[in-house]
Amino acid sequence: MSEKSSLSHHPAPAADQLSTGMAAFLLYTGPAAWFVQLCTGEILTSWPCFPTLKRLDEPLAGYDWTRTAAIVVLLVCAALAAASGVAAWHKLQSVMGEREGGHADLIEIGHGRTRFVALWGTILGVGFTVATLVTLVAFILVPRCLG
Repeated sequence: MSEKSSLSHHPAPAADQLSTGMAAFLLYTGPAAWFVQLCTGEILTSWPCFPTLKRLDEPLAGYDWTRTAAIVVLLVCAALAAASGVAAWHKLQSVMGEREGGHADLIEIGHGRTRFVALWGTILGVGFTVATLVTLVAFILVPRCLG
């Protein structure tokens, strides 16, 4: 380690502002919500149309509710992803003053970790909210069994 990067202070000055649980919420909620809606949506929208190897023209009798259920799950998952993105954005605003500097200096001494987690939480939350809502467009526009 060079003399320039020796630590005389904490490597992440805002570390006390971001607990492990909050960091996990910010980073994993968006991707997990998208994955849940993807799997649940696939099950709820495809099985009633493909219960065997032959595709049906209409969902099986008694399974009309599955499209509505898939949309409800999708909206809940989009709300969770958006909530994590908004929480990450607020956290990013509160830790924005954490050490500034070039990436090489910051990486070597570990500055900016809290800001890094908050930034990526924002990107993941917003990105997976958009990805989830794109699926909503497909659920609405694509015909149920003939699409």
